[in-house]
Amino acid sequence: MINIKNLSKIGIGTYRMSIENSEHKNAFNYALEKGINLIDTASNYQNGNSEKLVGNCMENSQRENVFIVTKAGYIQGDDIDKIKDLNVKKLVKITDSFLFSIDKEFIKFKFHESLKKLNTDYIDCFLIHNPEHYFDVDNIYQENINDDIIETFRLLEDLVTEGKLRYYGISSNNITKNNSKGINLNKIFEFKNNFPSFKFLQFPYNLVENEASNNLLNEKSLIDLCQEQDITIISNRPINTTFEGKVLRLAEYNDDFNIISIEKKEEELFDLFLLKIIERLNILGENSSLDVFLPIKFFIDNRKVIANTEAIDKAINYYLIPFLSQIELNNYEIITMIRELREYWVLFSKQYNNDRLKKFKQGLVHEKILDINDKREFSVIACDLYLKNGINHVLMGLRDKKYIDGISRFL
Repeated sequence: MINIKNLSKIGIGTYRMSIENSEHKNAFNYALEKGINLIDTASNYQNGNSEKLVGNCMENSQRENVFIVTKAGYIQGDDIDKIKDLNVKKLVKITDSFLFSIDKEFIKFKFHESLKKLNTDYIDCFLIHNPEHYFDVDNIYQENINDDIIETFRLLEDLVTEGKLRYYGISSNNITKNNSKGINLNKIFEFKNNFPSFKFLQFPYNLVENEASNNLLNEKSLIDLCQEQDITIISNRPINTTFEGKVLRLAEYNDDFNIISIEKKEEELFDLFLLKIIERLNILGENSSLDVFLPIKFFIDNRKVIANTEAIDKAINYYLIPFLSQIELNNYEIITMIRELREYWVLFSKQYNNDRLKKFKQGLVHEKILDINDKREFSVIACDLYLKNGINHVLMGLRDKKYIDGISRFL
């Protein structure tokens, strides 16, 4: 079994990776070949298909040389029906499609499911996944959240004794903030001696979300406290953050395209697209300006400044297409137009990100955080800073071989 001290500085985060995608499988195997031995997944990622990807790629000879981290707490997809037969007491309903629990019965159930999906007889590290979700809706479990975490730790410590688990800990998007949403890390640390296998914390850390470096109590940061407690820090979201109220990717897009030429072609196609909508509205006896139809107005005003592809697809699939279906304008010609327009909008978003990233970097240079003469890829510079600031391991979504080559210096 691999020692904690021998984990690669960069880990592969499989949040968006699935066994159903052959490119993800190729990238995953390539990452292992290049020396990445830290793998992060979770029971809910891609409805379990992320864990299946990891398990499918693991050969007996590889298993001993990789460190698998998985998590549980989310109840989505197929799990919503499965838990009906379990005696899950500390269960909260966030939405109809999202339930949450760190009840020990649920955690135990998910742990053994993860063993099967990961195709292994032991898990290196199991994390309680974002316990702050207990504070998303009113419920009776909020007051005792710290005691519930400790109770679940007891279960996990028993699994260590059984030889099915090596280490455990907490993954949280809010734990970097002192007493955030009722989770008191200092209280949990008080019981550290009772839980010798509590060795890991995972949280977001990047050039914007860097609260873990700030002082919390007694002039110590969360990073300081983890070092004192012999807790290994795994950070996520290294290059995805927010800037000026919008999502920002802390890496350059290097696509080679002429933005002026793209804008001209897009405007011609978009004008034709709007004309088709106007013609259809006139047939329906609707002569109002397109500005009164919010899905259309959104793209008229914002299509060149949408932050990322995910936001583009959400706007298309959840707003634009339903509107077109409502006015019965969803024929092959219109769908083809939307597909072509989407390609232009993705390029706009990349250009927009690059422009905003340039402004963000100028601020870092002014604050003397960034050396203007450093010509490395910005994502590499960022990860270098995180590791120097006390982060032990940085998770990256390495879904393409080129991303793995880009961070090869850390391997």
